[in-house]
Amino acid sequence: MLELNEALSGILSGTQDILKQNGFEAVKPEGNPELPVFTDGDHSYMDFSGEKGKIRMELFGNQALLFVAQGNPDEIEEDNLTKASVNYFNLDEFDQRDIKSLCNEFNDTISDKFGFSSATGAKAKKMPTPVSKSAAKSGSQAYDGNTLANRLSAIYPELKAPYKENFEKYGEFLPEEFFENYGAQPVINTIKNGSDQEVKRLFKILNDIYENGSTDTQGLIGVTILGKMNNEEQLCKRAEEYMCDDMREIVLLINKFLASSKGAKAKEKMKNPPPYKPKKEKKPGMLSQMMAAGGAQNGGIPPM
Repeated sequence: MLELNEALSGILSGTQDILKQNGFEAVKPEGNPELPVFTDGDHSYMDFSGEKGKIRMELFGNQALLFVAQGNPDEIEEDNLTKASVNYFNLDEFDQRDIKSLCNEFNDTISDKFGFSSATGAKAKKMPTPVSKSAAKSGSQAYDGNTLANRLSAIYPELKAPYKENFEKYGEFLPEEFFENYGAQPVINTIKNGSDQEVKRLFKILNDIYENGSTDTQGLIGVTILGKMNNEEQLCKRAEEYMCDDMREIVLLINKFLASSKGAKAKEKMKNPPPYKPKKEKKPGMLSQMMAAGGAQNGGIPPM
């Protein structure tokens, strides 16, 4: 759940680049408050003015609205503002991920209305570059979640669209959400129904990225993806044949843990993760937490 000022601050931060590129500046209320927010009853809005015209971003009820007017700003009256974008908004339900998505909608509309070139604007962000094999093998870089998604999308074409959409929606790639909602199931289907050759090809990728990946990336493989085997005997037995030594025992213990009562609580936490926030201080990933919990239950998990 967000506070109103927190949501407005997030919208201002998420749209400031496209506003600046188009020459718009915030209209400040009297008293120069920290946020350039005007209130009119239940309406909260921010106004922006520039040589191309005027923009208003407004939150009212369950709507986030964008109004625009083109032309000389000195000649534009409030009645000249026209509704350009209407989006669902709910403080009780929204988190920072929803704010980022809303900002992307606003950015696209501003770009379309005011002719800012997408070649250099907010829509021009490129997908992050996967970590190369040479960089991972040399130790100069560790494989990350984006690299894992990129490699798996090469063997599962149906993942390419949601992989791209994840980045476009949030302005950065959120691997946990991608694998939880899209990326894990094709892997489980291959382990369950794929030929030996298909399973071998799959684990060639998973083993390589696990052995040369960051702790967070190992967590994605061990918990978010292979944890969905749900400790089913046949699936675990088949996967065990192809898993590298570094991950085999840990993944099997994770599956046992997830099948326990404590694991059920962990699954619920994974289904309802805390709101997305920009990266700050590094904290232990889900894999580390589960290893600690699983270690207490199983007499200890070997260090990675």
